[in-house]
Amino acid sequence: MIRFEINHMGQWEVEQGIMNSNPAYNRLSKDKETVEYDDIYSEHTEAVKRGIIRLLIIKDSEYIGLVDYTLNNPKDRTPWISLFVIHKRFQGAGHSKAAHEQLEHLIRNESPTKLRLAVHKENDLGIRFWKKLGYEPFKEVVYEGRLHCCMEKIL
Repeated sequence: MIRFEINHMGQWEVEQGIMNSNPAYNRLSKDKETVEYDDIYSEHTEAVKRGIIRLLIIKDSEYIGLVDYTLNNPKDRTPWISLFVIHKRFQGAGHSKAAHEQLEHLIRNESPTKLRLAVHKENDLGIRFWKKLGYEPFKEVVYEGRLHCCMEKIL
């Protein structure tokens, strides 16, 4: 069973392990293969400023991933997933889909009608994954100097 736990700085080593199991994603998003304490601290600080909810994804008793989201993006008043990462060791076993279903249920309980996210335009596997879950591209944007595909799912 998949469940969530609030992700706080006391769990930085767990977050670091999950992120660093995905060096290709780190290269794509941060131009380096590994993240350090300072990177994680910066992410947490920014999340607090922006009202982003940070969760660890747990399967049975193991931390398998991370998800960051907001229920009310100030630019469009819509829920957005800003980070969704599964530890490399747990990929390919349906955990990503199960975690997303749990997250979607959580967000749906707050009564939104759609959910959005942005994927690095170069991340073909990510775009295909999100399309399989019912997301459709609706625009492209440059964020932090990188081209992203914005995707939306009607709930």
